[in-house]
Amino acid sequence: MTLRTRIMLSFVMVVALSLGCSGYLFLSFFESSFRQSTYASLDAIAQARAERIGDFLRLQSLAAQHVGRMVSADALAKGQYAEVEEQLRQAMGDFPVFKNGFFILSPQGNLLVDYPPHPEKRGKTYAYRPYFQNTLKTQSGIVGQPYHSARTGEAVLTFTAYLTDNLGRLVGVLGCSAQLLAESDLGRLRKQTIGKTGYSYVYDQSRLMILHPNDDRVLTRDVPLGANKMFDAALEGFRGATETVNSRGVPMLVAYQSVPGSDWVIGCQQPSAEAFAALKTTKLQIIYFVIFGSLFAGLIGVLLVHQSTADLTKLEGITNDLSVPSRSSEDLDLEIASETGKLEPFFKHPEFGPLANTICELYTRLGIALAESQEMNADLERAYLQLKQTQGQILQQEKMASIGQLAAGVAHEINNPMGFITSNLGALARYQQKLFDYQQELEDCLVKTGDETTRDRVHELRKKLKIDYLRDDVDDLLSESKEGAERVREIVQNLKGFSRVDQNEYAEVNLNDCLDKTLSLAANEIKYKAQVEKDYGELPLVACFPQQLNQVFLNLLVNAAQAIEDHGVICISTLDLGDMVQIDITDNGSGIPEENLKKIFEPFFTTKEIGKGTGLGMSISCEIIKKHGGDIQVASEVGQGTTFSITLPIEGGRG
Repeated sequence: MTLRTRIMLSFVMVVALSLGCSGYLFLSFFESSFRQSTYASLDAIAQARAERIGDFLRLQSLAAQHVGRMVSADALAKGQYAEVEEQLRQAMGDFPVFKNGFFILSPQGNLLVDYPPHPEKRGKTYAYRPYFQNTLKTQSGIVGQPYHSARTGEAVLTFTAYLTDNLGRLVGVLGCSAQLLAESDLGRLRKQTIGKTGYSYVYDQSRLMILHPNDDRVLTRDVPLGANKMFDAALEGFRGATETVNSRGVPMLVAYQSVPGSDWVIGCQQPSAEAFAALKTTKLQIIYFVIFGSLFAGLIGVLLVHQSTADLTKLEGITNDLSVPSRSSEDLDLEIASETGKLEPFFKHPEFGPLANTICELYTRLGIALAESQEMNADLERAYLQLKQTQGQILQQEKMASIGQLAAGVAHEINNPMGFITSNLGALARYQQKLFDYQQELEDCLVKTGDETTRDRVHELRKKLKIDYLRDDVDDLLSESKEGAERVREIVQNLKGFSRVDQNEYAEVNLNDCLDKTLSLAANEIKYKAQVEKDYGELPLVACFPQQLNQVFLNLLVNAAQAIEDHGVICISTLDLGDMVQIDITDNGSGIPEENLKKIFEPFFTTKEIGKGTGLGMSISCEIIKKHGGDIQVASEVGQGTTFSITLPIEGGRG
């Protein structure tokens, strides 16, 4: 690319960048303000509608209590249901909102009287209805959970009143039933749109859809857990406006608020595409302005630069054609002189002469320095890589040594008190048995020699203090404590075996035992991610450094667990090959891409996030296996899993 072209492009880029940055900042501010305004508007709608529903519930609850005071408790108690029915008929005229009617249930939940009357339903029990059970529980009127009325088949919302006589005794439960979808009440609210296609819906803590524009979804639980994250979050307490994807997979802008006086939640939502349509149009307009403005400014810049950079363009071309001196050149000075001779026509140029001379001098200096530094850089890079690898291995080995020493110390410190605990638990079991035998003998003597009053008093005291339960529970507690102590002892032995203290020498070991000890130590890392399946063969004793092989097994098992995203399987198999043994560790995790398989054993190579891996684990594991005279291979398929195969000579190798 010529200097003229670069100058022209730089000019165009500066103009475009200036316009672009200004447009971007303006667009970001506008978008932020627009979104906040849209969020606040939708949240205000949700709050207003929540308060409106809350007012409706509060007023109808008060109305239900008023109707309850209109009902004659005396007539109800005497079974004068005709009089009570007339009172309900009059209440229907005063409170038309209860269009679905009134009904009164007995303290046992049977239908005594209703209006409009349904004689065929009277006498039937409705004690199973939650509104009846909650009214008896609270001894006050409540707002029931919406349901389909057994009397009318309508979707209804029931407000109850707790009916008592003059002595405060329960004589019945009054139900005031409002049609949930009546156009004059809550039903009209669900039909009100937000924008063109937005709408509101109401549901309760049991995920029951109470109000929805679609009649088929009312009184259903058709939003399963996880289908709509913000739907679930609102049940857990989220309030306010945000963006989400609804249970039908449509991106939505939604606001959630609590309905006062209930466990209901109202959601007001509008398709994101509709809510932000104006924002999209404005963004396009700004983008078009930046593009056309940049093109126009660029055209002007091209014309101006073209007239003033002709000779500079020639100098630029010659400078670009200067070759880089090679360190392998036999005559470096001759090569530099040949290249700088191309600049000679410009040395006496009135405007660009000083620039040409400066370029010539810089080229000469840089050429010599570059040729000398290339070889030095190559040597330094090789030395640096070797030093970095050695340093990483030393740090890893020192860390493992410290961990082993710490593990041995912890095991030793735990062993002593665990010995006391185990011994004391055994002694405690014997002592408590003697105490129970002594107590039983006292009771037997009391039965034989004591008077009846004393025996009854002792029997009541035994029952009050739950002596029989205590005897059984003490045995269980001691048994569980012994089992826990034994488990701690086993863990300590495995931890001690894994450390460098007890097995710091070359030894003959059963690798199946080494694998089991390592699995015990890695159990907390593995148990939540994978199920371990073992297929051990009969193995001869292998001469090796056990603690080093334990480190290899631990690296492979932890890596296998981390490669499994949810829950999978880790298979461990061992096989006797005669003069060799083979250990295979297989997982069904995410697998290793083909391009990474060749680099898996290279020092410092890792696919983990920064801070979660040094890239030395597999490198050190490979080195340990090779020092033992063995080999380690890996086979993997993305999405299927990975298998690491280790072969070791039975006679071992001391590296």
